[in-house]
Amino acid sequence: MRPPSDDTPSAALLRALPTPDSRPFASTRSDDGSRSASHRLRALAALSGSLTDALTPEEAAALVERQALAALGATSAVVVTLGAFPPLRSPAAPVRAVVTARALVLVHAIGLPDEVRATLEHFPLDAPVPLAEVARSGEAMFLHSTEELRRYPDWGAAMIRAGANAAAIVPVWANGELRGVLALTWGAPRTFDEDERAFVITLGIMCAQAIMRAHLRDAEQKAREEAERANRSKAHFLATISHELRTPINAVMGYTQLIAEEIYGPVSELQREHLGRVRASGTHLLELVEELLSYARIEAGEEVVRAERVRMMDVAEQSLVLVRPLAQKKGLDILVEGHTEPYDLFTDPRKLRQILVNLLANATKFSENGDIVLLLRVAGAGADARAYFEVTDAGRGIAVEDYDHIFDAFWQEDHTMTHTTGSTGLGLSVARHLARLLGGDVLLARSKLARGSTFVVSLPAQYVEPLTR
Repeated sequence: MRPPSDDTPSAALLRALPTPDSRPFASTRSDDGSRSASHRLRALAALSGSLTDALTPEEAAALVERQALAALGATSAVVVTLGAFPPLRSPAAPVRAVVTARALVLVHAIGLPDEVRATLEHFPLDAPVPLAEVARSGEAMFLHSTEELRRYPDWGAAMIRAGANAAAIVPVWANGELRGVLALTWGAPRTFDEDERAFVITLGIMCAQAIMRAHLRDAEQKAREEAERANRSKAHFLATISHELRTPINAVMGYTQLIAEEIYGPVSELQREHLGRVRASGTHLLELVEELLSYARIEAGEEVVRAERVRMMDVAEQSLVLVRPLAQKKGLDILVEGHTEPYDLFTDPRKLRQILVNLLANATKFSENGDIVLLLRVAGAGADARAYFEVTDAGRGIAVEDYDHIFDAFWQEDHTMTHTTGSTGLGLSVARHLARLLGGDVLLARSKLARGSTFVVSLPAQYVEPLTR
């Protein structure tokens, strides 16, 4: 068995076409023959264009069958494939013509009586029918009359009863492998010339390629759905476990506060100091849990924008209230510069606050000295106005080779830093997702090792809900 090459009738169909220098009266082809060849070429062109559409395997087979019936005047058409389609093959195995399936399976049929169609739903590769013989040999078969059909007694008798007097059965090749068989029948005896044989064989090749594309699309769609289900499951797990963690943490912090306030009796200064550390650790743990919850909501597509009027400086100050204690503990100052006068935004203040907290907290965690600067800017006017929040630190900086990873969820340059900074590796990822949800983005503007980094939040000053999510 072998796939078609340039020496097969497929190439002969193209070679037989008249060239621009051809003279109609000198041609050995009749005018009717020329018109038939032209008609078949147009049919192939139309079929090639149609097969680029998103089709199921059955639709692809049906399209080829209908084109064969229309272009050749056939009365029935059927496409069968070798077992599961596409067949399984070891990636390391060379591309070659092999038949590993032991059965042929019907993909689609047109013009066949129910009794004949039923026999082709599933039949063994060694069945005494021409479709199986072509699948075994890989060679096309053309049966010109009822006498030739009767070479296959049961199948031939059934086809003759159904009105068939001639048949063409061709292998369906794709990527150098035999994938199945295309069979056509006619209601009158037929002499198949070279061009007709080439046309039918070419239809078989196009049929296989179309079905292969359809199966690849199906596989891609299933893989995408599987990945989405896995993401939803992961997000659901994170959301559930995060909610479950918040309850005992809040209880610990509540009782710690009651003890520190001496509700249950006096405490020493050393005990008060330890209680303060417990409460600070609980607050930090709640922040980590909230970060996980945000990530879970984003992954599950459950984050909703609730836009309202808010002062740009107010959101900045609210963010600083949450981060300044951590900065002061490390001896760092956070400065606010730029557009500090009143300016109204229409956005989701809670999400913007979380974005700024994440960036400022990151800058604080990875800085040991110097100032952290929050620069506010406004550019443009009206509907085109944009608000910018630049966070600059003098910390450890980011290596150039890590630029492409810093916004990846759970990514950290040094995984040991999880223990020293208490970071989940979600801060930048969550900040970018929230910014994009608000119609903006978070970008790394500059960074140099041991010289610090600048991250920029860019948002439309007036949030506009997108037409589609």
